[in-house]
Amino acid sequence: MLCYACHGVDALGSGTDVQSSFLATSAHDLAPASAPYGPSVIQCSSCHDSHGSDEVTTGVPYPYLLRARTSTGTAFFEREEYCATCHFEDRQNDVWDGLGIFKQTAHFAALPEPANGTKIRCSNCHVAHGSAIAPLIVSQIASPALAATVTIAANDRTLCFACHPDPAGTYPGESAYPSSAHASSNATVAIAGEWPAAGASRLVGECQNCHAPMGSNDGSGTAVPKLLEVDGRALCDRCHDADGPASTDVSATAYPAAAATHLEVLAGLSPDATGTAYSTLALAVSEATVAPWPLVGPRESEPAGAVSDVAMGDVDGDGVAEAIVGYADVAKLSILRADPLTGLSRADVAIPASAEFVGVADVLGDLDGLPEVLALDRGGSTLHVYRWDGNTLAPVTTVAVGASSSGMAFGDVTGGLSDDIVVTDDGANEVRIITETGVDQLQVTTTIPSAYAAPRGPSVGDVWSASAGPEIVVANAAETSDTVAVYDGSGALLGTVAVDADVAGGARAWDTLVVELDGASPGSELAVAVNGFGGASSLNVFRQSGGGLNVTPVRLDTGTAKATSTLASGDVDGDGAAELVCGNGGWWASGVGPSAAVFDGVLTLTQELPLGGTERAGSVPLAVGDLGAVGKSRHPVGAVPGSHNSTETPPFARHVECVDCHDPHEATSTVAAAPAVYGQLKGVFGAAVTNTGAGAAITYADAQPVTNEYEVCFKCHSAYGGWSGVRDIASEVNTRNVSVHSIEESRLTSAPASTFETGWAADSVLYCVDCHGTADAGAPAGPHASNASPLLKQPYAGVATGDAGMLCYACHKRSVYYTGVDDTGSASLFYDATAGALHAAHMNAAGLSCGACHVSHGSPTEDRLARTDVGLSLASDGGACTNACHPASGVSYTRP
Repeated sequence: MLCYACHGVDALGSGTDVQSSFLATSAHDLAPASAPYGPSVIQCSSCHDSHGSDEVTTGVPYPYLLRARTSTGTAFFEREEYCATCHFEDRQNDVWDGLGIFKQTAHFAALPEPANGTKIRCSNCHVAHGSAIAPLIVSQIASPALAATVTIAANDRTLCFACHPDPAGTYPGESAYPSSAHASSNATVAIAGEWPAAGASRLVGECQNCHAPMGSNDGSGTAVPKLLEVDGRALCDRCHDADGPASTDVSATAYPAAAATHLEVLAGLSPDATGTAYSTLALAVSEATVAPWPLVGPRESEPAGAVSDVAMGDVDGDGVAEAIVGYADVAKLSILRADPLTGLSRADVAIPASAEFVGVADVLGDLDGLPEVLALDRGGSTLHVYRWDGNTLAPVTTVAVGASSSGMAFGDVTGGLSDDIVVTDDGANEVRIITETGVDQLQVTTTIPSAYAAPRGPSVGDVWSASAGPEIVVANAAETSDTVAVYDGSGALLGTVAVDADVAGGARAWDTLVVELDGASPGSELAVAVNGFGGASSLNVFRQSGGGLNVTPVRLDTGTAKATSTLASGDVDGDGAAELVCGNGGWWASGVGPSAAVFDGVLTLTQELPLGGTERAGSVPLAVGDLGAVGKSRHPVGAVPGSHNSTETPPFARHVECVDCHDPHEATSTVAAAPAVYGQLKGVFGAAVTNTGAGAAITYADAQPVTNEYEVCFKCHSAYGGWSGVRDIASEVNTRNVSVHSIEESRLTSAPASTFETGWAADSVLYCVDCHGTADAGAPAGPHASNASPLLKQPYAGVATGDAGMLCYACHKRSVYYTGVDDTGSASLFYDATAGALHAAHMNAAGLSCGACHVSHGSPTEDRLARTDVGLSLASDGGACTNACHPASGVSYTRP
């Protein structure tokens, strides 16, 4: 109290009343109270040199007689280091992360030293003794910080507005910010830090909830950019989570880390009738956390050719499996890897020939322990062996095999140190065992002449307990009785079994798989895919009995015209037991498309995933494995941390963050009419387009901010960013295209009004989010994440053509395009005077999908969104098509 004798409320002497400051609601603690910072208790002399013995120059003491000492006795008299003698700690529950962080911020760089001579920038916002505004906030900000003095009423947005009244970057300024959803919300959040009273809260729209004015440590000693509390989606998820003040839990759309170990199912689609143009890679995934979980999707990827086979394994030794894809029409292998931005990335490796069969197995005892990648060329009679060399798949050796290879399997059937390779030959009716014979050397060591015709679909496993095992199992596709044969590692025939199938109707054993399905059954089971082609297909599961296989299998009918032909297994639903997955190729002549079916351990069908329309009917090679954090279709927010800048323009790294689409200072919930930007996207930067011709003839400019929704999307989904491997959607919806879904402006289409669902017309303009969003029940609206790929509001892939919930039927009447009951000569325009409604004939009767004939966004060259390979030509009263479905002279139609 000695100092108060002169510097007190009623004291004589000094004209400066210091005591009243310490009586304010927010004040520095003085003795006898203890303080959370620095040496405690604090006396006036902790901060001041009462005698002025420390001087700037001789006879000139430091302003306000300032002096503070560190715990080691070092004295500071000015600048921020003076405050840091006490405020040196980065305390866990406080918002001050230390002087080192503060000095990295724009506030430190931009704020001037105050006029009082102390050179302490902190005093631009804080007073030294006490204030009515916590924590020690000034009541006025004056020159030189501001040209004109501004009175501060509270520690809220008004404090920040004093220095930030004008627009800057994506910040709209003091006058516009109050209209935003954040600023106008009545929701509140707890105030962070040690200084607030327990339970104190503030409105969510106050700047201090998202921004750390003194900087925030990102955990590495670096300040988070833009004075943010935390970087990226972690900041948004603090409110937009399950228990936050926001009305929607957007945090739930993030990829769950627990799903990174879930198994995926990869199907390669190689159509028989329509060829390479319709080949696809389809990946079914799951992100659920409660078993048994369903597979969702599929997510589709473009292959390098006509897919012939797929396999999975950790070929590069990084602890995560890759997928290997072989092709029948190109001399390439593709390596598919989990990619945080695209789901799967594809790298192609040139090889000497096509690869009808591929596999991943450790067939050579090399020192690095990596498995080899095997590519079997049926026509070239050669097995090519590759190994990862740190950069790519490098050739190791080759093995000559028969001229008609029909299948390949792996397993240690000879008791060696590495896996053996089993290759069937349906031309020579032989089974060959290929074994390691030296360093990086393989050769055919055993050739088994088969007494049964057309051996194929081999597998390896312990299915014959009377044998030392593992055994070789082969399907004899041209036999009607001894349809499955079992051999030991020496090539000796152990026995045969017959499938329970309509062999008289043409059904044949087509593929085999040794699998552990039924824990109550002794040993492994043998699953056989029975291909009925256009007739009845089935699965046969043989259990072990009496030292061999029970001759009576469990039969599971998969359906007519399913063409069940491939098998895989794995715990795809997370219940701790393996499931059996079969690939159904579908049948062109019967209008049945391909699918993948999942059966549990008691052989109950748990899920069937449609893989497209009849245009994709053919073979469906399968692989099951853990490709890592692939997940369902989503905008992968935060996948490339630290890459975003709110005012970025090309070039910039490919990434996506919440603030790429949402400006927290300007976003609202207001609606608009397409294509104008709606409230949720207001304020962000994007890409404006000027279309100078069809397709990619586009000139881009920076939209700062955007005025149309599509400008936000084009920031990434166009050629604006200059990225390779990115689909250029802007070129597809270009208004100069021959036909287009109208995104940028109204384009009158030829479709009659009667073909549209209510609310849509031939001249309607669409928002991107009219198709893209979430198909997940209960999920936040918007294109965050969706079980329906690619990020759709309703499924397009992975549903049957006639499914009423299919995306296209949201606008285009199912009664016109699928059932045909509302299609007449003047309805869909695809109508023949004799054949009638041709959309219904193609989709309902023939089972083709919309994508068999149409593209989804637009076509630079084709009418009516037709694919370029459809060969569509139009006449005033009809048209014609010439393509893989209607070859040679094609087929025409004439409306009545």
